[in-house]
Amino acid sequence: MNLLEPLVMKKITILGTTGSGKTTFLEALFGNIEKNDVARRIFREIGDNLDFTPLKYNNFTSSTTTISLNVVNSVLILTRFNKVILKKYDQVETYDYESIDSAFQVIFNDPAGQERFDFMQEIALKGSDLVIIMADGTNISSLEKILHYLEMVQMEEVRKQRKIPVLIFINKSDLRGKGIYLGKEVAERVVFSSIIDRELVFYETSNLDANCYELPLTIIFNYLAMQAYL
Repeated sequence: MNLLEPLVMKKITILGTTGSGKTTFLEALFGNIEKNDVARRIFREIGDNLDFTPLKYNNFTSSTTTISLNVVNSVLILTRFNKVILKKYDQVETYDYESIDSAFQVIFNDPAGQERFDFMQEIALKGSDLVIIMADGTNISSLEKILHYLEMVQMEEVRKQRKIPVLIFINKSDLRGKGIYLGKEVAERVVFSSIIDRELVFYETSNLDANCYELPLTIIFNYLAMQAYL
């Protein structure tokens, strides 16, 4: 495998409500990631006049809107005997690549999860080769939002005239013992109560245990490796 040759680039988009653990999931895989937050702040009136004192003097109210788009660039996906290895591209010199069966690059996109920023999710979804849906397993509203994300995926599939594989992670399974974790059974009932024309597998996950992602990511990345040059 000659890594000096141009590698196929794949785009992965992570969809999920606020609090579902999307960003923490990326940090569990890659450590610290670059975060891009934009905040809109509202001036605070003092008497009859608007105060235009610089922000550093704390004459603004706290942020009312935060838009976040986290991107992890140049992640190298390697396969060897069906085993998947994720490495930052700037670390390629630290591995014996002569033994690699296949390699391709991916970009992870993690758009803001607030409902009012659905437009960002729709933009990030365009051109995706894989969609990961993360839901807060302790929040029924987050589980119900899975249907909305699946509908978004279906619309993109129609637009691109190709299927997009989907992984669904029901996160925060570490809270099962506290009796507040609803689990994948509830999520499956919510999703399959509607007409969804696709096969879906739900995985119960916890960002406290990055190993729980190993099996589903191994399966899907091996699939993407087979599709890389199609």
